[in-house]
Amino acid sequence: MKKAMSVFLAVLIAGPWVFIPPAGAQHVHGGGAKGHGMKMDTREVLVEGMRITFAIMNNKEHKKMLQELKMKEDLEPDTTHNISVTLKDQKGKEVIDAQVGMKVIDPKGKDQIKPLKYEDGMKSYQAYFNLAGKGKYQILLLVTTGDQKRTAGIHYDVK
Repeated sequence: MKKAMSVFLAVLIAGPWVFIPPAGAQHVHGGGAKGHGMKMDTREVLVEGMRITFAIMNNKEHKKMLQELKMKEDLEPDTTHNISVTLKDQKGKEVIDAQVGMKVIDPKGKDQIKPLKYEDGMKSYQAYFNLAGKGKYQILLLVTTGDQKRTAGIHYDVK
């Protein structure tokens, strides 16, 4: 398992990121959303028949949401935001068996790379990231289902 994760992370780091234009040729929807009274930014992209929805929430709002839903989860130290992703196939069925990795590049070019964990209670893949500085962040995603890999990307402004 460790070897498989190491290979996955190596591909994630070196592989497809060079070729991903963030939401460039992809169909994008999005904007601010308020679910459960929370402040959450969402963006949606369509990639090779898969609908990918990014949801970005600062940790304060995320913690509040978790408490309202009576879910117990500790926020990751030294992070400022939770980024979650939902995946749906062409028929609208949730994809719950993918390997998902994310790379976040800050305005100065520094990156953070993490595998996303599927949270059954939230029906999404998620991880915590540090988006502390103001500016435009690039958020890149690698989704592997079976032998197929899909890449997607968006920009997110921290004000």
